[in-house]
Amino acid sequence: MKILQSLLRVEEGSYSNLLLNSELKKIKDQRDKSLFTEIFYGVIRNKLYLDFIIDNYSKTPLVKMDKEVLMGLRIGVYQLFFLDKVPARAAIYESVEAVKTILPNSKKGAVSFTNGVLRNINRQHDKLALPAKAKNPEKYLSVKYSYPIWMVNKFVQQYGFESAETILNAGNKRSEVTYRHNSLKMTEKEFFQLLKADGIEYEKTFLDSFFRLKKINNPAATQVFKKGGAYIQGTSAGLASLLLDVKEGMQVLDLAAAPGGKTTHIAEIMNNTGEITALDISQHRLNLVSDNLSRLGVTNVNLKIADAAKYEDDKKYDRILADLPCSGLGLISSKPEIKWEKDRSVIRKMADLQYRILNNNLSKLKKNGQLLYSTCTLTREENQDLIERILQENSDFKLMDLNIKLNEISSLTIENKNKYLELLPGEVDSEGFFFALLKKVESD
Repeated sequence: MKILQSLLRVEEGSYSNLLLNSELKKIKDQRDKSLFTEIFYGVIRNKLYLDFIIDNYSKTPLVKMDKEVLMGLRIGVYQLFFLDKVPARAAIYESVEAVKTILPNSKKGAVSFTNGVLRNINRQHDKLALPAKAKNPEKYLSVKYSYPIWMVNKFVQQYGFESAETILNAGNKRSEVTYRHNSLKMTEKEFFQLLKADGIEYEKTFLDSFFRLKKINNPAATQVFKKGGAYIQGTSAGLASLLLDVKEGMQVLDLAAAPGGKTTHIAEIMNNTGEITALDISQHRLNLVSDNLSRLGVTNVNLKIADAAKYEDDKKYDRILADLPCSGLGLISSKPEIKWEKDRSVIRKMADLQYRILNNNLSKLKKNGQLLYSTCTLTREENQDLIERILQENSDFKLMDLNIKLNEISSLTIENKNKYLELLPGEVDSEGFFFALLKKVESD
């Protein structure tokens, strides 16, 4: 029943990662933790495909089902189709019992319905066929990889069918945990010693100070994390601070700092010198940054609660980090609920916000200063098109070529004919990101 309740809470807007971490703390057996995690994320990732299956074997339309029944069916179908180690009888029984426990006695018919549909699916699931790929390739991708059709159309339009399929497939793979070593608190030798003490296996990534962890249950409960020697951060996200090319003693403006990953990385690179002015729109979000500053030993950050689209400041900065709010379509592997929470309208909404934030802060850059624009999404409206508009309207800025810098700071080998950088899930072993570096070339 717990997993059914948890999935319903995600449907109502809870963050999957935070909710999962909370529920796992209540489970003692490691095998039970692993199974709970597998089913929890599996149902979220594959919701459209699971609904496709249920719809094919149920006479009752999905929209007329109780939400508890539909979620119970999804949990059962996921186990029948994806978990070979779970016997079909057990998968059906546990799913039906969860529905039975959560629904009132007055809805015994719904429980019988759940049992009947799952048994029917188990008997006939070999007969299920996906939409014809040749007839409707976008619908085929939508059902097979369980993405809303508008998102599939967007990816196919921008990248072509094959690349779109690579992106969709990568988004369905479980996100891996990566530690960034924080040199402000300990040496790399001490960092590795603590990993070894906790029995944590790791492997290198395309960034020197980033390490992918293997088989870790709670990355925030390790010695190295608690002592401030590690920050949980994806490698693509880690590129931002390095591409900004900060130097010790600089004045840096961070326009959207929470939860503080890039802010603290910049501070580490600057060795706690100079000053970073870090903005965010709410005190709650700034509190998250403050907690991370304290744990990681960062002392050169000035936190300010402010709307970056309206922020006023006479100060001139050497560097500006504009890692701005976006539709987040590059983070689906770690936050699969993004598939179902977003629609087309969010893209234009985010692009408008990004434009207003950039327009409001370009004047704060010193001559020869640099602004790095980054997003964790994959839409041209929020990325390439926006940067082209900014450059057309601001002749005192030019686009810098990120390829040389990328070769200096990483081991990534990608073919890129553009000055900006776009990382696509599946083509790189990390989350999807976009970067563009602007330099102010004329005096104020």
